[in-house]
Amino acid sequence: MREKVKLYVSAAILILFIPWLLTVYLWGGGSRFSASSGEDEQLEEQVVRVLAAEIPADYDLECLKAQAVIVRTNLSREGEDAEKGWDEAAMREAWGEAYEKNLDKIQTAVSETEGLVLTYEGELILAAYHRASNEKTRNAEEVPGQEAYTWLQSVPCQEDILAEGFLYVGYMEKEELAAALAELFPDEEMNAEDLPGTLRIAERDSADYVTQVQYGETIVNGEAVRSALELQSSCFYFSELEGKIRIVTKGIGHGLGFSQYGAERMAEQGAVYTELLSYFYQGVKIEKLQ
Repeated sequence: MREKVKLYVSAAILILFIPWLLTVYLWGGGSRFSASSGEDEQLEEQVVRVLAAEIPADYDLECLKAQAVIVRTNLSREGEDAEKGWDEAAMREAWGEAYEKNLDKIQTAVSETEGLVLTYEGELILAAYHRASNEKTRNAEEVPGQEAYTWLQSVPCQEDILAEGFLYVGYMEKEELAAALAELFPDEEMNAEDLPGTLRIAERDSADYVTQVQYGETIVNGEAVRSALELQSSCFYFSELEGKIRIVTKGIGHGLGFSQYGAERMAEQGAVYTELLSYFYQGVKIEKLQ
């Protein structure tokens, strides 16, 4: 019997992120590897806002500098609007008494990397990042819709297992799971009582993230399932325990590119930001915006 394949790639890619990783994938528009002086100043101010929102301010300065280059690259690549990131009120609310200290650190990370971006073969890259991997980052060639991003290759990141929230275990009622997945499998008559046995993990990549899930004759992208169930990672597992669905996830985020927690641990051991970027993005160059 011929399978009906629905990968939902476009929708899934837009939902590869957890709330604090809102600027990883900025689709649309062409690359912009140039800026005027006025645009430079506006861009650097925007990098400060986004950097503040996207990574803990108490991370090592070298890790923050690496993230600043990542943020600047993504913003320059897509020309994202200036409202992205935190304004002063949001920073004060998040940091409280540490506002002045944290802002100074964030601004230092931005100023010490001013104008620097990541390129591959002369073009600004899509600089994917996440909070913590499943002990190793993913190879983009194995992720549906990401195959062209050859600089995103799998690298070991074992210390990510120590990240707060790395392992999640939760439970859902069978009916709740069926309802959450119904829109992904509109052509299938889903029987809640048969779950999770009839919901098959059809494919995982080499880092153990789910790339395909099958129910009946329909196959959907693992990221679409992750989004529908609001899971923090697409490295997930289903089982049944006492009549409920037990869901286990490992890692925080999509697992592609720069692992913030892994980079933080490397920085603590003496790695500088250029080394961090070269480790998580293969074959890239760090260049000044022209």
